[in-house]
Amino acid sequence: MASVVKKTLMAQSGRIDIPSGEGNAAHSCPVIKPKPAGTLLILDEQNGQPHVLMGRRHKAHTFMPDVFVFPGGRVDRPDNHAPFHSDLTKPTLERLMASGLKSLATHRRARAFALAAIRETFEEVGMLIGTPLRQDTNETNPVWAPFLNHKQVPNLEPLRYVARAVTPPGWIRRYDTRFFTVTRAAVSLELQDSPTDELSELTWVPLDRTDEYEIPRITQMVLKDVTDRIAAEGTLELRDDHAVPVYATRNGKHRRVMA
Repeated sequence: MASVVKKTLMAQSGRIDIPSGEGNAAHSCPVIKPKPAGTLLILDEQNGQPHVLMGRRHKAHTFMPDVFVFPGGRVDRPDNHAPFHSDLTKPTLERLMASGLKSLATHRRARAFALAAIRETFEEVGMLIGTPLRQDTNETNPVWAPFLNHKQVPNLEPLRYVARAVTPPGWIRRYDTRFFTVTRAAVSLELQDSPTDELSELTWVPLDRTDEYEIPRITQMVLKDVTDRIAAEGTLELRDDHAVPVYATRNGKHRRVMA
């Protein structure tokens, strides 16, 4: 069950559920339009091995119960207008728009996915990807005020766009999710407690041992993509000009295409 803080944020923004980018088909559902979402893979090298931060969703959740996921969730309207310090790199913005629909063909709409991923990461695991504010902000939007109250403003430049996945038709929830990576070095502030209880059992998962955790299939595929890139590029700070896989269903068939 969401905390009082989370419930307040959800009520004020008109949100029903906070996804982490994947779903499981609890039963057949009418075809619904996927909602935009952003999720973040925080990477860290520990004991000489790459790890990623994941948390378990509560077993009572309707969507993706009792599985390990990355922090993330639905893009809210205020994410289109949130303040930020440094923008996504030009190749990252271009790649986001190239792998999206015509309605996303603006920097603002593309940027909103990354901002949502940063905001949800703050809410769910208490980590801020940001830069200290040089002056007080007059931001009063309830969705972003909790983040900005820590005297930080989002920093988008270190994020790397690594995958897109669209929940297939007929699932209980549908999301069109952009996955980003960032290194732990980009975390400017780590809170002792998360603002919400959306995720529990926060764990640094070794990328070579993900099969030991209950992880949704699409998440496993994205993890493999990221693991392969880290091995090929030799660093956790991935290139920003690399083609990304897009996972979607076409004519009843699951497809993976590079964009």
